[in-house]
Amino acid sequence: MSALAEKSVPTGVIVETRSLSKIFGGVRAVDGLDLSIQEGEIHCIIGPNGAGKSTLFKLLMGIERPTAGAIVLDDHDITHMAPHLRARRGLAIKFQSMQVYQDLTVYQNLFIPLRRHHRPREIPDRCANLLTQLQLTDTEERIVGDLSHGQQQWLAIGMSMAVDPKVLLLDEPTAGMSPEETRQTAAIVRQLNEAGVTIAVIEHDMAFVRDLDTRTTVLHYGKVFAQGAFADVERDDDVHRIYLGKI
Repeated sequence: MSALAEKSVPTGVIVETRSLSKIFGGVRAVDGLDLSIQEGEIHCIIGPNGAGKSTLFKLLMGIERPTAGAIVLDDHDITHMAPHLRARRGLAIKFQSMQVYQDLTVYQNLFIPLRRHHRPREIPDRCANLLTQLQLTDTEERIVGDLSHGQQQWLAIGMSMAVDPKVLLLDEPTAGMSPEETRQTAAIVRQLNEAGVTIAVIEHDMAFVRDLDTRTTVLHYGKVFAQGAFADVERDDDVHRIYLGKI
């Protein structure tokens, strides 16, 4: 692990992996990973293809089962907990591939997850608040398929927010976006974080990670290779050697 100066971050660990491993055949996708996410922070996770980033998120959500190790959420061991029970404990994910209903309106897309977690009388206000946070005001009656790619990605984030998560996992939220949409996404992520949501982000777009300017972990072969403030990670020679210098 490359030694980097740590940026000041909130205190208190809300998500922790302890010697977490996932082996597919003879491949160690995640290899004895010790990683902590601080409550209240935005934490970026980067690394070359095959570093174990997406596998890590699948392990956190319970989509994949670990070969060894443990996962702790808010002081509770969730290693063997079913995905829907993790969601009830406050863990949510927005996958890289959008899971929106193209033929329904924006409001209907938000209504579907909101009705599972909120009383009917609460839904209009919750929907209005999400539309404001997502920069989607005045779109609630629009058909989702008519929205821009970026707007659809933001809506997918909003659907993940319907469970009022403590921790939101974002898997490449800016994939396919224009530079302006990428900047807006960074602003949305910061706003959600300021509203009290801890956010972990997997991302390949270094402009986006630079814009967030927060604690960053570099994964390599399923392990923590480097960690610290993004400015320190970005100028680290070892990180350039395995990843940043190849972009």
